Amino acid sequence: MLKSKILWLMVLFFCVWFLNGCATGVTQRIDVDAEMVDDKQSTAVQDYRTVADQMARSLVQLPMIHKADHPPTFAFLDVENRTNQFIDTVAFQEKIRTLLLKNCGGKIYFLDRSAVNEILKERKRKKKGVVTASEKSSEKIYGADYFLTGSIHSINRVMGSERTEYVRYSFRLTDADTSLIVWEDEYETRYFKSKALMDR
Repeated sequence: MLKSKILWLMVLFFCVWFLNGCATGVTQRIDVDAEMVDDKQSTAVQDYRTVADQMARSLVQLPMIHKADHPPTFAFLDVENRTNQFIDTVAFQEKIRTLLLKNCGGKIYFLDRSAVNEILKERKRKKKGVVTASEKSSEKIYGADYFLTGSIHSINRVMGSERTEYVRYSFRLTDADTSLIVWEDEYETRYFKSKALMDR
């Protein structure tokens, strides 16, 4: 009798443990470039990081940057997504900015246009004496020397159970005074996917 109760309790414990494991799932740390989900529709992490790295390396080599007497100021314009999938285009620009600021040794300044309204509010507080003002306080807000923008587009082809997708990431730098494009670079990638027998 006692053995059967112990056996029953063990079975019950195992069932609770198993169901709890199924309900909570598993979380584990993986390599940043690892592709765990077979979804070629979404931008691969590796592509995302490679694009940003290539653009940052290309930009920092420009004579107008590494030979400038004073660091030029950059501002973002929207990156156009012309693909049939969701891509966080702002994330590309932010990754490029992060890489440049980390590795260019202060040769570029980026304008934070999203903070302009808060900057103006803070200036009013300083003038009223509500908050303290530092000696370096200035009345001017810097303008952009260059605009960083670009576009992403794709070409898809489906033949029966097979599908190919070509994606092109293009970024450019435009002179804010003359509207001349002074730099442009691109990254291309292509995927091939065949449907499994059960998916057809």
